[in-house]
Amino acid sequence: MSPADTRPAGTSDVSSAAPGSEPVTKAPPADADRFLRRIVRRETSASRTPSVVVAMVLLLVVAAAVGTASVVALLDERIAGIDPRSVVDAAVRAPAGLVDAVVVVVGAAIALVGLWFLLHGVLPARRPRHAVRSARLGVVVDDEVLASAAARAARSVTRLAPDAAVGSVGRRTLDVVLLPASGVDVAAVAATEAVERELAAVDAVPLLTARVRVRSTGRIDG
Repeated sequence: MSPADTRPAGTSDVSSAAPGSEPVTKAPPADADRFLRRIVRRETSASRTPSVVVAMVLLLVVAAAVGTASVVALLDERIAGIDPRSVVDAAVRAPAGLVDAVVVVVGAAIALVGLWFLLHGVLPARRPRHAVRSARLGVVVDDEVLASAAARAARSVTRLAPDAAVGSVGRRTLDVVLLPASGVDVAAVAATEAVERELAAVDAVPLLTARVRVRSTGRIDG
């Protein structure tokens, strides 16, 4: 019986081979691959913890206010000199139109808050980052780094000044705007190809589409 394998999970297994031949590397186990995907998803997705905390605090405040008012009313006491029962009686005696308006306004405010929390919980939220394909590691790159690399690639081809190319990254697009000096022609096709080569080398996930634009109004360098 062979001794137990004590290597940590996620490491590759290299089997022995004949002399002079290349070693055979086995694929990492499925649990390690799932672990890497979970880590990458956590780093590229925005946390919803602040929204949950805000919602819970609001619910606690409302529950505490209602509970306190009920206890004070049962004990025939006052809160800061105000009797909760008198507030309820005043609301009952108020004109019907005023009560309806207050109910509509309060209901609309509650509906908007509830809709915001619902959309925030359902719609995908992401950090300004992209994952990079890797067989063994979980790699995440900030969008600012991708934009800077794309702008640098476009500048290297067009020989523009360092501040004459600006990049911005969306979820699936990478835009590079070239700002040449007035009267200077820029090879937009060559710049696009350079940016595409840069993206191909990075191999970001989700896949980014390069768009290079040349501003029609040139700037005057002084």
